[in-house]
Amino acid sequence: MTFFSRFLSLFNGGMRAYKVQDVKREARIGVTAKNFQELVKKGCEKLKMSPDDITIVIEDDGTISLYSCRKERNGGEATGALIHDALSKLFCATRKNEIACQIRELLEAENAPEKVHIISQYLDMMETSTESEQRYEHEDWFEGLTKKYKCKSEVMRHNAQTRVRSYYTTAKDQIDRECSGEEKELLLELLEDIFEELKRNDFHSSYFDRTAQAKNRICDNKGWFKCEGPFDKPNCEKFHTINPYASRGYRLLFGLWNLDHVIEKSREVIPTVIEAAKNKPKYKNLDKSLLYKLLFTRHNLKLVQVGCHKKAARSSADSANCKWQDFCH
Repeated sequence: MTFFSRFLSLFNGGMRAYKVQDVKREARIGVTAKNFQELVKKGCEKLKMSPDDITIVIEDDGTISLYSCRKERNGGEATGALIHDALSKLFCATRKNEIACQIRELLEAENAPEKVHIISQYLDMMETSTESEQRYEHEDWFEGLTKKYKCKSEVMRHNAQTRVRSYYTTAKDQIDRECSGEEKELLLELLEDIFEELKRNDFHSSYFDRTAQAKNRICDNKGWFKCEGPFDKPNCEKFHTINPYASRGYRLLFGLWNLDHVIEKSREVIPTVIEAAKNKPKYKNLDKSLLYKLLFTRHNLKLVQVGCHKKAARSSADSANCKWQDFCH
């Protein structure tokens, strides 16, 4: 078990032994604790320090040091510097500052256990083969996939295409079921034009492709995705993140992340465009570009982790965002 995994175990409820010392390393004691609060309390009692005046630092040998904020902060930079140093043997230089900052916030936050869970997942992914791209560099990542895929980005492009194609297929099936006559003929013709546009846009394969241009992809250039929160929230309050490029396990878990339609596809968009086909004036046409935008583009799609995906029907206030008149031009 790594020293950081050992530290994280404080939040899992198990009794473990830890080494605690003061900043001068003059007093070094053993403490058993089942949680973070108990560790701090026992450590402070034995070292005769006030829990209100300390900063906790993980040393590179796994020892937990208690620093007096009043006497030992050295200009207030000790905490970040020592965490930065302790992590240096585990993580790449480009991520040290970011991780150190997160750990400082973790220790200060009231909801620390939740943040520990998030950061532990983050660090776990950091230790996997995130940087590798080619199949020969990370063969395990491709387990269960056909040999035609030579790099991770090819797989992720296909993943995005599959999802976008499914939106087209379900939209067409719904129109087949719920529409008839001239309206059905008109809408199916409209979908044929949309299909050609989807092909020109490669079915938006760039959404999950970390090698694509930044404006087209949802992830960063390392392959990190952030949950964008439920349809009725501006962001994710749980800070869900994932990097499916890191390991086969995370690639499979990414299947639980949804491209969610803010204005619902089956309950709102398709019924409304069907209504538009029935009611539009003869001198007007159906707006193909609006339908395309609502079904397949980031204008109406949010990437959400399964825990943030609300499957219940949207409220009437949300439905007001899509009227049949909007599809007529």
